[in-house]
Amino acid sequence: MATKAPPSWSKPARLFGTDDHRDVQRRAGVYRIRAFKDDGTPLPIARFAGIDPDGLMHIGKSGNVGTRVRMCRQACEGLKASHSAGKDYCQWNFERILPRMRLYYDYFLTDSESEARRLEAELQETY
Repeated sequence: MATKAPPSWSKPARLFGTDDHRDVQRRAGVYRIRAFKDDGTPLPIARFAGIDPDGLMHIGKSGNVGTRVRMCRQACEGLKASHSAGKDYCQWNFERILPRMRLYYDYFLTDSESEARRLEAELQETY
């Protein structure tokens, strides 16, 4: 059985202070919200199973990745946006530990929302 190649992620972009999410409007795919250090490298995060070297905060999917990333950003700011990870960031005041400017996102575009849903489940399971 052939193994599938891992997704080829986009270059990480800041979640705040840019409009880069507009480049992927109306495209289905999977996205990740990640924590980065000031020098632009991923911030390792201690997890129960060990250290996560990629700074992974959230794995999500959408039929419109750009809009979903924008919703996460708005929820992080405390605005009315339906994004659970963004709401948690705001509600639990994670900004005191991880400033907004250290949040980045990257994405992998798919041909359909169903493919994005399958890939998201796969990524969450292997994480």
